[in-house]
Amino acid sequence: MQSSQGTAPDPKVANAEHSQSSSQADEKKKTTPSITRKLWKAFISAPRGIHVVLLIIFFSLGFALASQVISQRSDPLESLTQEDLVVLLEELTSKEESLRAERAQLLSKLSELENAATQRQAALDEAIKARELAEINAALVPVEGPGVIMTVVDSQKALSTTNFVMALGELRNAGAEAVALNGVRLTMRSSFTSDANGVYLDGKPLASPFRWEVIGEPDTIATALEIQAGSAAQMRAKGADVTIRREEAVTIRPVAQPIEPRWAKVQ
Repeated sequence: MQSSQGTAPDPKVANAEHSQSSSQADEKKKTTPSITRKLWKAFISAPRGIHVVLLIIFFSLGFALASQVISQRSDPLESLTQEDLVVLLEELTSKEESLRAERAQLLSKLSELENAATQRQAALDEAIKARELAEINAALVPVEGPGVIMTVVDSQKALSTTNFVMALGELRNAGAEAVALNGVRLTMRSSFTSDANGVYLDGKPLASPFRWEVIGEPDTIATALEIQAGSAAQMRAKGADVTIRREEAVTIRPVAQPIEPRWAKVQ
């Protein structure tokens, strides 16, 4: 009695078929040479004359490639003719001369600018110096320098305007550059007056002791004050005690107030 289900395959038959197919595949691999091996066998089996031709072709290609690389790396001037080299040399010479001329012009311009800058700086320095001198002469700035300090003690109040004007005149004649009396800066406009109560400077009373601070050459100023019949001698003759001391540094800090001119104008 046959069963309604399909018959199961025989395991032995399946194994046999698998073994046969594997054997055929291995045999095909062994018998099928690669393309490289085929080419090599074809080259070996070819006649000897073809070998020589192929070697010549390969050598020629290699030589051509090497020559091309060398030519590309060589100096481009080697390919120029003698006429081309002469033209190129003339162009380079002309360019060099032009650059030299331009360099000379630039150097000349630089020298002019440096001279102009030097002149401007010299003019500026001169202007600054002139301004400083004007401010010192006008007693508008504090000053310091060598000079003398003269102290006058008039306990009897015997000194008059004449004694102060005479002393100031001697100081100016001796080259005094700055003078202060009892803390007041003296200028060309300073004036002395006197009455029964004493001496006045620019309308303000002066009190003994009188301290003169002077900037200038110490020996020259001291000698001018001490000359015979000079201001110091005149004040001593009236009973005043006069002391003159040379100093390496005298500082005069008081300054005068500038006066607005009414008539004078700068041209």
